[in-house]
Amino acid sequence: MIKQNALKKLATLACTGLLSAQLVTAGDGKLIIDDKNPMAEAFSPCDIFDKNTLYESDNGFIRKVKLKGRYHGQYISQTEDIDDVRDNGYHNLQHRRARIQMDFDLAHDLSFGFDANYSDGDGSSTGLVDGGDTFINNFQTINLQWKPSDDFYVIIGKDKQDITREDIQSSRFIKTVERAPIVNEVGQQRPWGAQVGFLINGIEQRFGAWVYGAHDSGPEWVDFRANKGASYNLTVPVNENLDFHFDWNFVNNDGGRERARGDAEVGTFGSAYEHAFAWGVDYEKDRFKLISDFIYGANRESSGAYRGSGEIPTGDDTWGFYVLPSYKITDRLEGVFRYQYMDSGREQRTQRFGNDGGGDNNARFNVENYHSVYAGFQYFLCGENLKLMGGYEYAWGDLFGTNTEIATGSWQFAVRTYF
Repeated sequence: MIKQNALKKLATLACTGLLSAQLVTAGDGKLIIDDKNPMAEAFSPCDIFDKNTLYESDNGFIRKVKLKGRYHGQYISQTEDIDDVRDNGYHNLQHRRARIQMDFDLAHDLSFGFDANYSDGDGSSTGLVDGGDTFINNFQTINLQWKPSDDFYVIIGKDKQDITREDIQSSRFIKTVERAPIVNEVGQQRPWGAQVGFLINGIEQRFGAWVYGAHDSGPEWVDFRANKGASYNLTVPVNENLDFHFDWNFVNNDGGRERARGDAEVGTFGSAYEHAFAWGVDYEKDRFKLISDFIYGANRESSGAYRGSGEIPTGDDTWGFYVLPSYKITDRLEGVFRYQYMDSGREQRTQRFGNDGGGDNNARFNVENYHSVYAGFQYFLCGENLKLMGGYEYAWGDLFGTNTEIATGSWQFAVRTYF
């Protein structure tokens, strides 16, 4: 049940953002009020997703204020067999993501924004959706950007560390309910840092410097006791339909002997691998789209050994790839397919629940020689702003360090909305 004080805080956050914008540019800006005759043109319920601009001005320091957000709910029904013996089943509804976001367009080519989690998944003990007392768990991203031209930009703050086409794609637009295991194994990092990007002759490059930990209190501000790292991203357009990509992320983890977090209190911001590489393609023509990456991770930090699976040792390497084609059958319906392979790592997120035989429902087995096939669809009620997703994924391989086979089948259904 959503607590009353949490709802009050939600309203306060939205009102505060609006009021601050008015005060800074008092007299110069304007509230965005639709004063058109509602009978003058046809109204669609989907139009509501375009009504998120709270303030707009042609002068002053604050030029535009937008209130954004997203909610992603999903139902997972899975069964898992180990050596052809049923190990577990999981059938439940999850609050996958719930976030509030505010974007400020500022003078002098500056912009500021944050994306705050107020529910960070099923089982959250602090999030609004799950009935906790804390309104904001943490910031998914919070950064300041300076973009004086289309060919140059600087970003400072907490941001996604890009690697692979599937990981780079926002959760608002991903075509499967969950990303591929090999992508989750090396990616999904959002550390604190600074990035510089530039475009020369159509080729985009970006350099980043990062800190991989934070303080446990409050919204998890950066903790410089964490280990540091770097990144590099390259995009080379071949033609109007095809791009080539290269991504490299580095964590100074002493060859896997240290955690990315170092001595920081919180450290889920860095990869488990010292070096992570991805070579990818992005192809789109008419109704067909394909993304794919070959991925390599070197010098992993050691993992715990889950029941029935061995511990991944310090310095272990992995590699894998995925191929994800999709086709727009109609303007509203899209078919999606994905095959992926992972040499070694942890199971997919949908396998994280119920597979340890006990009360801890946040344990995924360590696996190797791991394959998965996903076939599903997207149905767009209001474009990407409101859509239904569904699919079936079958994954199989061996428990790490053993000859024990593991196989999982998962029905996955989701509703995704953002404004």
